[in-house]
Amino acid sequence: MSTINEKIDDIAVKEFKGNNSSFAKAMNTSEANIRNYRKDTTPKLDFIVKLHDLLEISFDYLLSDKIEIGRYISLNEQNSSHNKDLEYKMLVSENSLLKEKLEFLLEQIDFYKSKIEFLSSQTNLKKTQTAKEIEDGLKIIDEIENIYITKSVK
Repeated sequence: MSTINEKIDDIAVKEFKGNNSSFAKAMNTSEANIRNYRKDTTPKLDFIVKLHDLLEISFDYLLSDKIEIGRYISLNEQNSSHNKDLEYKMLVSENSLLKEKLEFLLEQIDFYKSKIEFLSSQTNLKKTQTAKEIEDGLKIIDEIENIYITKSVK
């Protein structure tokens, strides 16, 4: 079992790298008070409340003699865990969106395949064409477009 002094010492090490001056400044108290609280002096209630509020440390952890020192998780560790959870959730959402996009694109491909099959079944063109025939066909399409554009401008 651990005392509140051992827990405060653990907090000082985890949150303030054992630096009494930083800890005292954050808690708005003297270094002497921090040294005493880390050793054997029972802290005042306002100090405990400030620890709870400032570092989000539960009263159960601070005041119970049944909770061991190792159970305390520093804010840095909590934030790291929280960030990992958020990152994981974002990746899951992104993965879901990518799957939906892929499904949509596959549906579009199927649609265009069926459209091509339908159009090819409606024409009496031979299946294979030479490069010259394709070039001639494109020239005819260009001429038709030019005629259309010329008439629409007038």
